[in-house]
Amino acid sequence: MADREDGSRQLSYDPRADIARRHPDWIVGTGDLGGLIPEVLCPVRRVILLERSLSPVVRRCSLAHAIAHIDLDHTHPVTGHYENREEAAANVLAARRLIPLRDYAAALTWTREPAEVAAELVVDAATLRVRESGLTTADRRTIRGLLRRCVREPA
Repeated sequence: MADREDGSRQLSYDPRADIARRHPDWIVGTGDLGGLIPEVLCPVRRVILLERSLSPVVRRCSLAHAIAHIDLDHTHPVTGHYENREEAAANVLAARRLIPLRDYAAALTWTREPAEVAAELVVDAATLRVRESGLTTADRRTIRGLLRRCVREPA
């Protein structure tokens, strides 16, 4: 994540740009889903609906999650619900895309408070928890190296 000249953040991963570029035949919209679920995928019609009442941050994470289902070739079951293992895999892929290690380390240079880290990364708390719980030993080593580099090279 980098700062733009106007002070706004350039996000490392933009799910809207990603789906437009890699899946241009899919339509993304918002609607009233009753507040019960954050998104609905219809692979047959190639439509993703995001719950309108959610914050832009949560909608961003939900769209990344939906794209992960597409990329993982999860077929929509007859019951209308993905299996827990499919949901978990989509959560992990979405979290990895939304939170690159370099951005995560940069956020950790100024706070360790989860709510602040999530806000800095423009993700919801659930996505941050998934990313953190999925960090491998190699990921942790990379983060430590990035943190050491940030301490030595102040902006």
